[in-house]
Amino acid sequence: MAQKYEALRGMEDILPGEVEKWQWIEEKARIYFEAAGFKEIRTPVLELTDLFVRSVGESSDIVHKEMFSFQDRGERNVSLRPEMTASVARAVIEKGLLRQAKSLRLYYLGPMFRAERPQAGRKRQFHQIGIEIINEPGVSADFEAVALLYRFLNYAGIKNPMLRLNDLGAPEDQGKRAAALKDYFQGEKSRLCEDCRWRLEKNVLRIFDCKNESCQPVIQSAPWEKIAPQSENFNHLKDQMQTHGIPFEIKRRLVRGLDYYNGSVFEASAEGLGAQDAVAGGGRYDRLYEELGGAPTPCTGFSIGIERLLAALEKSGGAFSKILDSRRIYLAPLESSCEILGLCQKASLELRAKGIRIETLHGENSLSRHLKKANQLGIRFALILGAEEFQKGKWAVKDLNEKKQVEVEKARLVSYLEGVLGL
Repeated sequence: MAQKYEALRGMEDILPGEVEKWQWIEEKARIYFEAAGFKEIRTPVLELTDLFVRSVGESSDIVHKEMFSFQDRGERNVSLRPEMTASVARAVIEKGLLRQAKSLRLYYLGPMFRAERPQAGRKRQFHQIGIEIINEPGVSADFEAVALLYRFLNYAGIKNPMLRLNDLGAPEDQGKRAAALKDYFQGEKSRLCEDCRWRLEKNVLRIFDCKNESCQPVIQSAPWEKIAPQSENFNHLKDQMQTHGIPFEIKRRLVRGLDYYNGSVFEASAEGLGAQDAVAGGGRYDRLYEELGGAPTPCTGFSIGIERLLAALEKSGGAFSKILDSRRIYLAPLESSCEILGLCQKASLELRAKGIRIETLHGENSLSRHLKKANQLGIRFALILGAEEFQKGKWAVKDLNEKKQVEVEKARLVSYLEGVLGL
C-alpha cells in the first residue's frame, strides 16, 4: 500500500478560498508601510544557530526549547529562523547598509518556525509582518513604532486594539536590576517551577515569561516598581500617546520573550481572541548590533502574527471577508475563439490590476452554466462576452442580485465596475 503523506503537525497548507485573505492583509501591509517610508527586506529562512543564541538569548524559551536546529552537510549548526529581527540585523551588518544611509526603515513579511505545542493561533510554522526602525534613538522613534502599529491595526480593520506598555530601563542598568530581581526570586525559589529555577540562574528576567499558574503569585509580588521605576523617557512616551489619543495601559510584568530588548516594550491585543489576545509586540533594542559584531545601533520595531491578526479580523465580524467577496467578478466567455478569449484575458488583467478578482469556468460553457456557477460562488456581477457583444464592442454586465443586465463599452468597463463595486 502506498504511503499516505500528510503535512507535518503545526505546519499547515493555506488553500484557495483562504489564501485570498492572506494576500489581502499582505497587500494592506505593503501599501501602509511603504506609504510610511519603509522598504521591504527578505532574508533566508535558514541561519547559523549562533545568530539566534546571541541575539534572542540562550535563556529565552525560544532558544532553550523551541528552535528547529540541526547540522547541515558542512557540519555547521543551523536553525530555521524563529524570529526576524536578528536576521535583519545580520543582513544590515553584513551588507553594510548603514554605510549607505544614516538610518533605515525596513519591513518584512514571511514564515517563522518554532517547535512549540501547536494550539489556536500558534503554529510551528507561523507568519509575521514586522518593521524595524534602525539607528534612531529616543522617544520620537519609540512613539513612531507604537503609533504605527496602532494605526496599522485600525487600517486593517481591528476594532479597539489595546496597547500594553512597559519600561525595561536603560541597558546600562540591566546588571543592577538583574541582581535585585535575583535576590527577590532566590528567596521564593521553593515556590518556583523547574523552568523558573533554571531561568533564575541563566536570566532572571525570563521568569516574567512563565505561564505556570503556580508561579504567578510570586511573579505578581515581585517589587518591579521599586527595582525598575519608570524612566523620564518612558514618561515622555506616555505623554505623546495621550496627546495623540492612542489608548494604552501600563503592564509592569511585560518583558517580551527576547533577551535583546531594553527601554520601552509593548504589545497589542485584539478583542475576541480569549486570554491569549496579543496579536503583535515589540520594543526598543539598542545593543543587538554590537552583540552581532556591528557598531552601536539604537533600534526599535515590532512584529505582527498574521494568523492571529486574521483570526481577530474574523472574530470582529469578518468584515474583511465581505470586502473580498464584494471585489469578485465572474467572467463568462460564451465562445472559445481566439478573439473572445484574448479580450477576456485583457479585461482580466486590467481588472486584477485594480484589485478585482476573477472567477470563471474554463472551456466552452453555456450562459446558463456560467450563471449557475456564479450563483454558487456568491458573486453578484457577471461579465458576459459572446459573438454578439464582441461585434458591438461591448460587454454585457449582469447583476445577479437585481436580475438586471446592461451593456458597457469596452473602454468603460473598468471604470463602470469600480463604480458599481464601490472601489
